[in-house]
Parts: sequence; structure tokens; C-alpha cells
Amino acid sequence: MKTTKELNEEIIKITDKIRTNFPELLDYLNEMPVTIPDESNPEITDKALLDYYNSLVAVLKEYESSHLKSLKIKKMGLSNTDLNTDIDNTKLSYSYAGEGTIPIIFLHGFPFDKTMWKEQIDHFKKGACVISLDLRGFGKSQDQSSGLSIDIFANDLVLFMNEFEIEKAVVCGLSMGGYVALNAVKKFPERFEALILCDTQCKADSEEERMKRYETIEQIKLNGTADFNENFIKSVFHPDSFANHPEVVENLRKTVESNSKEIIMEGLSALANRAETCSSLADIKIPTLIVCGNEDMLTPVSQSEYMHKKIKGSVLKIIENAGHVSNLEQPEAFNLLLKEFLITINAVKYNEPNSEPMVPKVKTEEGLN
Repeated sequence: MKTTKELNEEIIKITDKIRTNFPELLDYLNEMPVTIPDESNPEITDKALLDYYNSLVAVLKEYESSHLKSLKIKKMGLSNTDLNTDIDNTKLSYSYAGEGTIPIIFLHGFPFDKTMWKEQIDHFKKGACVISLDLRGFGKSQDQSSGLSIDIFANDLVLFMNEFEIEKAVVCGLSMGGYVALNAVKKFPERFEALILCDTQCKADSEEERMKRYETIEQIKLNGTADFNENFIKSVFHPDSFANHPEVVENLRKTVESNSKEIIMEGLSALANRAETCSSLADIKIPTLIVCGNEDMLTPVSQSEYMHKKIKGSVLKIIENAGHVSNLEQPEAFNLLLKEFLITINAVKYNEPNSEPMVPKVKTEEGLN
């Protein structure tokens, strides 16, 4: 066994390595204030020093492994900027922040863009690699010529992962983003570590719903998107949000209005022609979190309850005072639910010692066994 002096030298050496190469790791270490035994600290034995040294070695080894994996994703670019990459003859725009071995990819709903996930990106970048993606044709992923479909969006997602050597990811999709996530998990189950379904559903449009979408497309052709945009905004928020969160409503209105008439019509067509994924829910074997606003009028709670029953082991969370965009209306509650879930699958690793525990207004149903 090494002497007390040798152990202290090794502890100093490895601590200096951590301080130089991974200063962010210092916050997570439970360092001993005094490591040299003396009259005032006789309890610091050689065994205690050895145990402490071994714990430092283990922490460093695990973190170095995590850091090396995340370096593959580092070539994505600088944090929190609009970045672009060529995927299947189109440029996809994305934002990236943080580090982690299991990236979390956020997929927006229709007709939104990646900026709807800003609260989540800012929150989770503290302890995870987080990516928000503009689906083809939306936001800054400009594509006015391709026909859009949920299949194409799902293929783009996996090609995006291939581009940055992302072997597996957690995918989080809201509304149309949930359709894309379910499609991708069905076709490429081995590529996903976990699934988060927000204010979405697995069923396809009924014939009546399809015809209604096509009628809307014809109206947009004749009259433009103004009426559609305003009616859509009114349908996605909880009634209280217009009074309590006017800036959130206005920001989303600007996002919706930024879409071209052609993209709105293509998006409606993609929704009308999507395939159902309900029949494949029982095949989902990865951890799954389902989140829904209690006043979601577009994809009501009953649809989330159905998916919860069909996906074995899934967890369902209902957020109070939220409509179809629960992540925007109740971001604190939404983030806490995701954090609890992501911690259980080791997708986030961080502590917030100065933060008070938050109790969101949610109803909980435990997973089926």
C-alpha cells in the first residue's frame, strides 16, 4: 500500500488534472477539506485517503468517457446559434448546447419552429446535450419545393443523427413533432434511448378530418393564411394564457405568421396523409414519458391516456392550466417533469444546490407493469 505522502501526492495530481482539463467537474466533487492527517484530523487514515483517491479516479474515468463521446457532437458548432447542415439535398437548421453522452433532440409542432423549445434548451443545457431541429420547410430549414410528409421528417431526423455520429438519442416531440418521433421510433427503434411524447396522438386523421384539412388548404389558396393563422393560435392555448402570458402568445403568433402559404398548405397535407402508429405502440420497449395539457383541445388528454395504456411501462403526466403547447404555457412544470424522467435514464447529470424544489400542478399516472 502507498504511503500517506504518496497518496496525498496522487490526490493532488488527479485534482490538478480535473481542475485543468475539466473545471466544470469541480462542482460535482465532494472534496475533503484536509487530506493530510495531523493532531486535529487524526481520523484521516491511509485507508480513507486511498478510498478518496479511488473515488476521484472513478469519477474522472466516467466523465472522460462521457466527454469523449460528446466531442463527436462538438463539430455541430457553437452553442445556442442557428446552425445548418445539408441533409438529403436540403439545409436543416438546428440549435445545439451543452454536453452529454445521450443527446436530447426536440421536435416542434405544426406550424412552429425550433424556437418553441428555447425554455427547454436553456434549462437542460446545464447538464445535457440538447438539440432543437427545424423540420424541413419550417423555421430556417427553408425548402419550398419538396413535398412534405411525416415519413420525410422522420428520415431527416435519422439522417441528421447519422451526420453527427449520434448513435442513440432521446427524442422529444410535441404535436406534429410527436408524430415524427413515433414514426422514427417505429422504423428505427435501435436509434433511440427514450421517447417523450407531448400533446400528441398516434391515430391518423379520419376521412372527415382529412377532408376538413383539404378544405382549409383550398381556403388558404384563395384567401391566404391570415384567417388560418389567427384561428390556429386561438385553438392551441389555454384560455388563461391570453391574459397571463400575452408575450408567449405573441411570440408564437409571429412564428406561425413567418411561414409561407406554400409551407402551411404542405404541412396540412402532411398531417392529413400521415399513417397511424397506434398499432405499433405495444412494440415500444424504451422508456416513454407522455405529457399533455389538461385543456388541450387539438390532441385531448384521452389520446395521451390511450397511448399510455398501450406503451408498457410508460408514464403519463397531465399539466394543469395548459392547452396544446404545454411547454410554453407552463415551462417550469414541464421542465421539472422532463428532468425527473431524464434523470431516471441518466440523460442529465447535474445538481442545482441553490434552487428550491418545485411542485408543479400535475396529475400523475404511474407506468403499467
